[in-house]
Amino acid sequence: MERKVAVVGYTQTNYEKESPISRERIAFDLATAILQKLKISRDDVDTIVFSSNDFMDGRTISEVYLVQRVGAHMKDETKAEADGLNAVLYAWMRIMSGQYNTALVVSISMSGSQFRPLLVQNHTLDPAYERPRGLVNFISGAALQARAYMTKYHMSEENLAQYAVKSLENARKNPFTPKRDGVPTVKDVLNSKPLYDPLRELHTGPFVDGGCAVLLASEERAKELTDKPVWIKGFGHSLDTYYIGDRNIIRVNSLRDAAKRAYKMAGIKNPSRDISLAEIHTNFASEEPIFTEALGLFPDGSGVKTIKSGISRREGKLPVNPSGGPIGAQPMNATGLVRLVEAVSQLRGEAGPTQVKRARTAVVHAQEGVCAQHNVVGILGV
Repeated sequence: MERKVAVVGYTQTNYEKESPISRERIAFDLATAILQKLKISRDDVDTIVFSSNDFMDGRTISEVYLVQRVGAHMKDETKAEADGLNAVLYAWMRIMSGQYNTALVVSISMSGSQFRPLLVQNHTLDPAYERPRGLVNFISGAALQARAYMTKYHMSEENLAQYAVKSLENARKNPFTPKRDGVPTVKDVLNSKPLYDPLRELHTGPFVDGGCAVLLASEERAKELTDKPVWIKGFGHSLDTYYIGDRNIIRVNSLRDAAKRAYKMAGIKNPSRDISLAEIHTNFASEEPIFTEALGLFPDGSGVKTIKSGISRREGKLPVNPSGGPIGAQPMNATGLVRLVEAVSQLRGEAGPTQVKRARTAVVHAQEGVCAQHNVVGILGV
């Protein structure tokens, strides 16, 4: 059954290193805000999909204490134990099935204060070899990926720092992200704390507390609920082999495959021409050139030219992460859903100080696993 599905409402919190508000209260506030904005009640929501993770929440059936807070009690509810954009994909599929007309998606993270993100990431690694040796992890894997790209395409550490500065400058304008002291410079990035060569502290964003929520609706309900629907034009997802030694970490083939599927569904023939902006899940500044090239936004190996030309800046021809992206704030497990929320605000002309001119179509992206093993790509349009 072919249906059209739109994002009809969205909301997000401010992202903080340590939120004074509990996970449960955040969930209540997010759901209440969407219902009030759309002037509907919980009875108008057919199904609820949480983005929730047992390990991060420190309990099994991790959404159990969130159900009543979002009005999901005695209703159809489920969860995607993955990044929030996966939950949107799941909710979209539910509406496309014809069984539901509306779906609320909620994703909350307390990665700034209530758990250790690097420990959670470490426990996704191979327990017999990688985890006990401590050589391969999410940061060291990204460093290998960064160095491989820099070596092959002659990118300097200054060029890499320029990507970080671009994101940090955008994040300073975003009212939802925590603010760093001073105006960021290339020198600041190069002098920041070293992690794994060539990555440094300012190449990555802080883990934070916060969350966001969206309401999806079928075409007939969308037209009843809002005069600013943002349509989901296409989706694609793909999973690559686990071991980074067995895959090309520069090409990121699972991202290319996911993008190809999403573009085909959306009728996108030329991404660099047809896409107005991109909100992508970059845990590190080094991932921006790799991911944008995998998405077909820029030619392979053009990272140095792209950052020098300014084409990917907020005021450029094809802005990438005008919100600042995850370099501004990483609410782990909600980061991908934040990308969708930021893109929706852009397409509705509601992005305020980060607004991109003439935004009509956006690509959104989420990743999981070392060196982006699993990728989800969505296409949005008005």
